[in-house]
Amino acid sequence: MASEPGTRGLPPDINSRLTYLQRENERLHRQHAQIEDQMRALLVLQGVATTLSADLDLGPLLRRVTMAAVRLCAADASALYLVDGTRTQLTTRAVETARSAAESGAFNTRDGRDTLDVPALERITDDSPGAAELGMPFGAGIAGHVARTGAFVLITDASNETRFSAEDVAHDERVLGIQLGHVLVVPILHKGRVIGALEVAQLRSRTCFDAHSLDFARTLAAQAAVAVANAQLYSRLRDERDRIIQAREDERKHLGRTLRDGPTRQLAELAMILERAEQAGAHDPEEQSADLRDAHDLAMRVARDLRMLLFDLRPLVLETEQGGLVAALEQLVVGMRGGAGPHMRLDARYSERLPHAVELAVFAIIQEAVHNVLTHAHATTCAIELRERPEKLVALVRDDGDGFDMRAVQAEYESRDSWGLVSMLERAALIDAKFSISSQPGKGTIVSLDVPRVGPIPTQHGHHVDAGQRQP
Repeated sequence: MASEPGTRGLPPDINSRLTYLQRENERLHRQHAQIEDQMRALLVLQGVATTLSADLDLGPLLRRVTMAAVRLCAADASALYLVDGTRTQLTTRAVETARSAAESGAFNTRDGRDTLDVPALERITDDSPGAAELGMPFGAGIAGHVARTGAFVLITDASNETRFSAEDVAHDERVLGIQLGHVLVVPILHKGRVIGALEVAQLRSRTCFDAHSLDFARTLAAQAAVAVANAQLYSRLRDERDRIIQAREDERKHLGRTLRDGPTRQLAELAMILERAEQAGAHDPEEQSADLRDAHDLAMRVARDLRMLLFDLRPLVLETEQGGLVAALEQLVVGMRGGAGPHMRLDARYSERLPHAVELAVFAIIQEAVHNVLTHAHATTCAIELRERPEKLVALVRDDGDGFDMRAVQAEYESRDSWGLVSMLERAALIDAKFSISSQPGKGTIVSLDVPRVGPIPTQHGHHVDAGQRQP
């Protein structure tokens, strides 16, 4: 006898069928509830990702991550820690509890379940209970262990935990503000490097974390890593913008002082000499001739100083295909003829040109170093050297002047009305170059710059320029 449609696989008697259908219905309800939970979790993650990409203020970003961790992992508390740049300190950057998350308004309760309110989450600030950025030694506590090792930790019963001491457990309890029962800590990784840790915890009366909790925590940790990287990049760009603005202001002030103390004063002196020559013309032709010679010599010095000033502002030879760094340095050395100062020498073995922006930075650093020699060193010789290596270009500025105590100069540098050293350090950092100064009182100074390069070096050609002794 054929079975009735839709009854294949069912028990033959009616009671058994009803029991089977009831169990199947319960199974489908559970499956439906699991799918709903997964959908809500995905919406939470999507909402967090949306807010992370829409804001660059790190405090609120990290608080949103800890809020989502409380929601997705069904935790009683969550904390997010970051490792400092020296990797000696672990800092608590955000702490949330189930209560603080609910009071924030970021989660709405519907049908007994929490759902994410994205607009409310976007309004979250960094006034979380743990936003005071508490510092602790690197490796302290359970979270510190994860930050140090890069491996996640799951504790099912903190009261019977044998891997960590009671002091470690108590440390995390002080941060989270609850008595730990179940704990899950995952590392926050960026480019394979641990930059922090995300911790979720439950009271002892709650159900332990499962594989879904681990997946959610890892996903949130990955989002936190992106948020931290973006916020730090934005902060560096903002700092770099401020440095550029300050550098422009410093250059403007320097140009003003140079024009005031140099060509402006010389032109005023020239006007006085010409006025004196005009007055002497009627009664003392010889005095007038001497004044005119003085005026001619002074006018030539003003013209030379203005040319050097324009060269300092923009060495055009650096921008030509036939010119470049060596040609610009040759002009710098030759332009120093005719005035008081040390004997200048350029010895360059440099054939494969670096990118234009790199050459500009190298020239500016060498120029500043030479300026320091002329201004402070009281040297009799100053040598500029360029040396090519397979992996880098080495630039040196040597002098036999007074030298100085580097530590003493660095200690009082901020109080000085000069930022030459800072300028050279910043320019070197922009081209990933290694900058160093070696000096001792009475033994001269060596400024060294190692500029990394890529690619083979062709046959080298030497350049040698000797400016001779500059006469007073």
